[in-house]
Amino acid sequence: MNKLSAKISPSSGPQPVTLHLPTPASEKDPQEQTLVQDESDAERLSKRCCTRCPFRAVQRVTCGLILGACVAVSWAWGTNSAKETLIRHPAPFFIVWFCSIWNILFFPLYYLCHLLTEKQKQLPTTEFRKCSQFLGEELTVRNVLKGAAPFSVLWSLSGYLYLLALCRIPKVDVSAVLCCSQAFVFLLSWIGLKDRFMGVRIVAAILSITGIVMLAYGDGFHSDSITGVALGVGSASASALFKVLFRKRAGNVQPGAASVLLSCVGLCSFVLYSWVCVLYFTHVEYWPPSQHIPWDKLCVMASLLLVFNLLVNLGGIFTYPSLISLGILLTIPASAAVDAFVTETLQMSHVRAAAAGIISVGYLMLQLPENWDDSTLHWLSTLWRGNWREDSIVGEETVMDTAGIARAKPKPAVMTLN
Repeated sequence: MNKLSAKISPSSGPQPVTLHLPTPASEKDPQEQTLVQDESDAERLSKRCCTRCPFRAVQRVTCGLILGACVAVSWAWGTNSAKETLIRHPAPFFIVWFCSIWNILFFPLYYLCHLLTEKQKQLPTTEFRKCSQFLGEELTVRNVLKGAAPFSVLWSLSGYLYLLALCRIPKVDVSAVLCCSQAFVFLLSWIGLKDRFMGVRIVAAILSITGIVMLAYGDGFHSDSITGVALGVGSASASALFKVLFRKRAGNVQPGAASVLLSCVGLCSFVLYSWVCVLYFTHVEYWPPSQHIPWDKLCVMASLLLVFNLLVNLGGIFTYPSLISLGILLTIPASAAVDAFVTETLQMSHVRAAAAGIISVGYLMLQLPENWDDSTLHWLSTLWRGNWREDSIVGEETVMDTAGIARAKPKPAVMTLN
């Protein structure tokens, strides 16, 4: 049986295999076990080096900034298209129904991203079953419709109230109110899911509610302003309840499970809400002939909202989720920019501007992690000692190893096969 021996000088035999080990192996193992251990150690070390590589962090941050800007632009442009569509075709329920059907494309697009980023390729059916475990053990049409129907109702309700609010208040106000959805998510999670109490998030929720009140009464006691803000709050509350219920059912929310759920929501909207034509005969909504429906505006709006939801739910695959959340906050200035430079109808009082600023501060406070105070103190102390590393700032993929900083890295031991 061939044995392994450690050599310092190069050998004239086969190419040596380099192992980054703290010390040479003290005992001699069989050849097959050594090769397996060689591959596993090399893979582990390569992953560790990639996570601590500044170039990879810069690449993810750059990708996050680009995706965050795309989130803001898609929402602002989609909201502007929704406003124009409502002017030419005032049928909000039909518009929501049409846009919800586009959610069927969620899982195919997620599977395409999965193929581009993952090394292990799986069949679409296998990946769908893996991501849809929260719907039940047996994946049948009945279980899918039964599990996704409540979420479909909340999704349609949120979109319907959003369009009604858009008919009464400016786009900037609607975007600001919908940013308060994160505060409602925290309150519902704290009450319903017994999440950890955090004083900073309570303060952030109070700031969000204060901003909502200022928006409602910013232009005086005007009925349209108060009604529009109330409808926006209802839309944000329905969206928050959607997220909390999904988290309660699926546990730790993953992009695959979110894509399956939203595809099922689109399927339920297509199957269960096809009776939307009843609204036409009951004159609740008036539909003009099909040739007069602005299909171009409807398709642009539906595609932009689909891009927005794709980036929000699947953007974490390519970058840090905090940068995607920053893009949601940027929807407020993006909507203001669209009003100012595209439609030239921006009319914003000082009270409403202050309300949007307060809501933005509350939103940023809600993005702080649970151990933000300990992490900040730890990073400041590390920076003060001069032991700065990239993973001490990012802190989303690796954990600081203080023992490894004080100890020098061992030199690699060269192992050759005789």
